[in-house]
Amino acid sequence: MDKTYQPHAIETSWYQTWESNNYFAPQGSGEPYTIMIPPPNVTGSLHMGHGFNNAIMDALIRWRRMQGRNTLWQPGTDHAGIATQMVVERQLAAQGTSRHDLGREKFLEKVWQWKEESGGNITRQIRRLGSSVDWSRERFTMDDGLSEAVKEAFVRLHEDGLIYRGKRLVNWDTKLHTAISDLEVENHDEKGHLWHLRYPLADGARTADGKDYLVVATTRPETVLGDAAVAVHPEDERYRDLIGRHVMLPLVNRLIPIVADDYVDLEFGTGCVKITPAHDPNDFEIGMRHSLPMPTIMDEEARIAGTGTEFDGMDRFEARVKIREALAAQGRIVKEVRPYLHSVGHSERTGEPIEPRLSLQWFVDVAKMAKASGDAVREGDTVLHPQSLEPRYFEWVDDMHDWCISRQLWWGHRIPIWYGPERTNESGEVERDIVCVGPDEEPPAGYEQDPDVLDTWFSSALWPFSTLGWPEKTPDLEKFYPTNVLVTA
Repeated sequence: MDKTYQPHAIETSWYQTWESNNYFAPQGSGEPYTIMIPPPNVTGSLHMGHGFNNAIMDALIRWRRMQGRNTLWQPGTDHAGIATQMVVERQLAAQGTSRHDLGREKFLEKVWQWKEESGGNITRQIRRLGSSVDWSRERFTMDDGLSEAVKEAFVRLHEDGLIYRGKRLVNWDTKLHTAISDLEVENHDEKGHLWHLRYPLADGARTADGKDYLVVATTRPETVLGDAAVAVHPEDERYRDLIGRHVMLPLVNRLIPIVADDYVDLEFGTGCVKITPAHDPNDFEIGMRHSLPMPTIMDEEARIAGTGTEFDGMDRFEARVKIREALAAQGRIVKEVRPYLHSVGHSERTGEPIEPRLSLQWFVDVAKMAKASGDAVREGDTVLHPQSLEPRYFEWVDDMHDWCISRQLWWGHRIPIWYGPERTNESGEVERDIVCVGPDEEPPAGYEQDPDVLDTWFSSALWPFSTLGWPEKTPDLEKFYPTNVLVTA
């Protein structure tokens, strides 16, 4: 007998015995008890968090199984759109090629190969942990059945008017060239500079104290090229008479209006705020309220573009320096605060500073759903433990923005929208018919599918019931849903 415990020899043998005898399948005669494994991403290997979570779920499921409950612990993996595509793109880069060299079809073949390799490694690790999941039910978020569920969910939400296509501000990853969610943005405090800039008033206008200019402050001089207005507070006596007048935008020499908006803080700085609707979330909202133009001044790689200035083609950080120098040469810089500590959003995936970008995307209108979630707790239909965390919950659900669900990637569920041939309407505008194609439908001949894919969470959110056969009313769905516990740490 070995003097030390040899877990590999003993545990592997026993696990094979348990699995071959189907001991982990639902079999009790008591009340159903269900845990859906939070599906790990097929991006390599499990980490300590997975090990910790699996230990808790395994303890719960074994306890209920021994009590005679009809237990189901559902296993599977997530295709993890951005994360998985990044892994494969890095592999291609190491080989001196790229997805664009391969083309979409060949690239997706590479990703599926990686999924088989990585997913197999993950399932081996879950077995080595001794997790008593029912392997006969193993699923993947891009299995045929689950993919059909994604289409069905999209069609239903689209028909209910809860999914729409619109041009709105998104978090743009300048390296991946795709929109990312708020949850994929990490904010870091950084030391930067704050420049106070002089914008000349037009048509002989003057402030209450006789100045022929307004002073605005910015950490991003490069966005001056996209300014659409200067905003002041409607009750600010210093500027009340200037509301509706104009300033001349430096470097571009374009007249932009002075608008009144309650968003402006009377006490902060000079009380004047430059508004760049296409490159700042708060400015976008002000732009919507005042029907301002929204010129986009950067391309998908965050290079200055379309401004008709000498700065076109420059990277945003190079442009920041050159534009600051040009403003200084014109005597437009009143003051420079350095160092200036401010929060900068970075992509969780690439580490690049995100660029707020006006982009045509697909969104879920979350207002009604968020309100229903908040009301469920307020009215006592859903109870939170501990109750002291209710304010944090309300802060979350009462301040939700519409969810951008389209991603400019190749790996993932293609958006089930098809576009017809282009045609010109009576106004001279180019139009295309749009058809939402469900799981059992064929697209019309001559139509092209939207090239974008859905955010990974659109399919992950369906996991607890798509794995049980939804949208079909299956016996498993009736028996094991809703689930009993979700362990996510």
